[in-house]
Amino acid sequence: MKINKSKEKKSIDVYYNDTCPICKREIEVYKLRSEGIEYKDSSSLEDKYNRRMYAYQNGIEYVGAAAFILIWKNTQGFKWLTFFLDNRFCIFLMNIIYEPIAFYLFKMHLRRKNN
Repeated sequence: MKINKSKEKKSIDVYYNDTCPICKREIEVYKLRSEGIEYKDSSSLEDKYNRRMYAYQNGIEYVGAAAFILIWKNTQGFKWLTFFLDNRFCIFLMNIIYEPIAFYLFKMHLRRKNN
């Protein structure tokens, strides 16, 4: 009996707001450099997905900074960031910085949606 020892990477699903010009620009960079990630527009989904970055891998949900870490781990040119930032302390600090920015971008999304 032959055992397949190759690591099979499960794909990653990332939800981002395609109507946000800042989010869209950032995701376009990731799309060009990443493998195994499927980027999905969340602009028509419930607001939860437009308020923060969401990623899913193997049934595990990653939100905010943790989602970015997962994306960066699988994106050429960004992997080095995870060496320094993939720890509880840095993720906590990143979320402190990320939350006000995400909130502002979400408010912009709501204005675009209502107009």
